[in-house]
Amino acid sequence: MKQNIGDYVKNIVKTFIFPFMVYGIILAITLIAGESGYMSAGAFDRIIRSSVLTTIIAYAIALPLSGGRWDFAPGIIIILSGIIGSNLAIQNDLGPISLLMITIAVAVVLSLLEGLVYILVRVPTIIVSLGVVMVYEALSGIVFNGSGAQLFMYPNLSILAKSPYIYGILMVVMLFFYYILTYTKFGFDTKSLSVNPRLAVSMGVKENRNIMITYLVVGLLLGVAAVLNASTVLVTPANNLASTTLMFSSMAPVLVGLYLAKFSNMALGIFSGALAMNAFSYGMVVLGINGSLQTIVLGAFIVFFMAYTVRSERAAEQVAV
Repeated sequence: MKQNIGDYVKNIVKTFIFPFMVYGIILAITLIAGESGYMSAGAFDRIIRSSVLTTIIAYAIALPLSGGRWDFAPGIIIILSGIIGSNLAIQNDLGPISLLMITIAVAVVLSLLEGLVYILVRVPTIIVSLGVVMVYEALSGIVFNGSGAQLFMYPNLSILAKSPYIYGILMVVMLFFYYILTYTKFGFDTKSLSVNPRLAVSMGVKENRNIMITYLVVGLLLGVAAVLNASTVLVTPANNLASTTLMFSSMAPVLVGLYLAKFSNMALGIFSGALAMNAFSYGMVVLGINGSLQTIVLGAFIVFFMAYTVRSERAAEQVAV
């Protein structure tokens, strides 16, 4: 038992050492550059709070991605469900819990519709999701006369995005994500389908059922993300695939997190990846790097990181052989 506990602690350290390394390197660079804002308690709190939304979106991306399904719709589902849920809550003078429940319900419906379309047409999800994005983006400009949502202007409704509630939400979501992937039949079926879909189906795994449950879980996650997003920024209708920016902004934590997950689990790995990437991004803001250059640096970082991980895995396989 002691050995098991020791291994568990060692794996947790391996999972989270990367974001601490990133923070330490960026901190040293900012201090050398004469910028002290990065080492303040406020900066640390901002990195962690921004990582909550990134983590939840990354979970929603990683779940279908683990089954080989690329989905571009998370961004517009967050925007559209956030617009609908926020306006309904404001117009009917509802509280934050009612806001959360309504927004989650809308996100679940939008996500399940996408899953149903995928099952019916049976074309690659990358194509289905692009079509869904265009339809949902058009709807975002129609509902409530295209007014978007200004939830952040209502302190009583946007309270869930503030401390300590946002950390409570993170813990609940993280435990939920970990549980369904580790201790449920859905989690076992998802892993089987990701390894060998044909074999899994021949062994009795119901693929269509697994797909619909996947989109149900994705909807739940995106509903929570929609509330947090609308509580902090002005939500405006999207067009011309602009909503995919939300999805791509969380792709780096997904890629980094899936690698770190091998030391512990996907829930912790993605959260660690989100911490690392948000620490990296905020460090560039403190250094005064403009947005375009930030994107270039972030893209280069991801390329080098993925190249390193692929080479490390190949080297490990050669040693094993």
